[in-house]
Amino acid sequence: MKLLKVSLAASIALGALSTASFAQPLEDAIRGVDVSGYLRYRFNDDRQNFGTAPADKNRGLQAHWWRAQADFKTPTTNNIALNLGLWYNNQNANVNHGKGNSNPAPAAPFLQSEAGTGAGADQGTFGVQSFYATITPDSTATTILAGKQLLNTPVTNAADGDRGTGILALNSDLPGLTLAAGFFDSWAINDGYGLTNPNITNPQINPITGQLIPQFGGRHWNGSANLGSNNTVDENLYVLAGIYSLDTDVGTFGGQLWGFYIDNAVDALIFGELSWKNSLLRAKLQYTYAALNNDDDSVFATLHGIAANSGNKANIVADNDLVVLELGVNTTADFDIPFDARIGYITNFASGTSVALEDEGTNMSRAGKIWWQDPSLGFSTSALRPYGAQAFGGEQTINVFYGALGYAFVDGRLNTGLEFATGTNERKWDKMRGDNKDKADFFEIAPTVSWKHTDQLTLSAFYAYLQESFKDNRGSEVNGWDDKKRQRVRFEARYDF
Repeated sequence: MKLLKVSLAASIALGALSTASFAQPLEDAIRGVDVSGYLRYRFNDDRQNFGTAPADKNRGLQAHWWRAQADFKTPTTNNIALNLGLWYNNQNANVNHGKGNSNPAPAAPFLQSEAGTGAGADQGTFGVQSFYATITPDSTATTILAGKQLLNTPVTNAADGDRGTGILALNSDLPGLTLAAGFFDSWAINDGYGLTNPNITNPQINPITGQLIPQFGGRHWNGSANLGSNNTVDENLYVLAGIYSLDTDVGTFGGQLWGFYIDNAVDALIFGELSWKNSLLRAKLQYTYAALNNDDDSVFATLHGIAANSGNKANIVADNDLVVLELGVNTTADFDIPFDARIGYITNFASGTSVALEDEGTNMSRAGKIWWQDPSLGFSTSALRPYGAQAFGGEQTINVFYGALGYAFVDGRLNTGLEFATGTNERKWDKMRGDNKDKADFFEIAPTVSWKHTDQLTLSAFYAYLQESFKDNRGSEVNGWDDKKRQRVRFEARYDF
């Protein structure tokens, strides 16, 4: 969309220029510029029941979350177009079930600091998310992106703002095959976290409550030394990829292979996927392997600290992998029934599962909404999150079964669904610490619904219920954690333009 979207995009990017007297000159100034993006509002209601103290019962948090993104692209002139992405993000609007911020407790429970109010001073992030040139030579089917751009890879999450500064080249001269090569001298992951005190060696600290619990590998988490939206890693990131698709009489076969290397962080990260689908059935196999650099001068030593009795190694497992197998069916085309279903299995063979920079990457297909981001469960694919990065010398084995059902009504505008996941996360600590081990069992069920009100506006919601239980190294249930419950209700309104 071009001219018709100018006033909306301009109001996001240049709020002061929203009056009628400026509208026409602004449209003339940026005539021919393509504008796209979205406005999104989310409301989360999280509640948890766990632990033995009265304060542990029915603890929770409510939060408003606003986001806006506008991407501008100039017309291509002499094979070059310029791209600018603006981003506004505020997820600090905590209203906490009317109880206010309890850490620390304010004098009046209903009073919040500016960063925690739903209607007070704005502490959100606004800035330039991307700023790059697109170069498209005439003589070849090659596209070169140079500058600050989103990292759209299987181990990052471009939709959440993961980005890097560098150059990426894409080539599609061979039919059905796309080749990619990239180099970034700095990058940022929005959902990365570090430690307040990376030298803590007590293996009993829980990241949410601060209570003692044997299910957490000795790292105290609150994110003050983090790789969040305002911090950049200045270690070189290299990427190579090949993506292939072949249409046949029996369906479409697909495959992709990605390789990553990051100075002083990732010695090798390989992701491969094989897929097949026809009008009714589909199947997908994913495998990711990561060899992480856990030397004392690595990125992970800064984030996770130096492990005790490790010979000066970062407190993270170096050898990681993950396997996902998924099968699916969609009856819309063959039977005119708008029904979709998929089931999958997730496991690993190496010592750890830290196989990505972002735990919402597409290198792990899944179902369920919150189990894979629950700190007490102790599983995450992100090497930057402490609760998924297993301690040096430890071992982890996960076994997860998941599934999802979906049915559409009203010509596809109303979609209902049900997602579930169940599994175990077994961990064993190094023998230097007594050969401790623990096991977490979980089950999650999440009904979902979405309504496409217009072509641009979609309303959606889900309710996720997660139940967990824990056993210590003797196989005994942990007091207060034998029946942990977590719930999340989310409402989202999104307008795409």
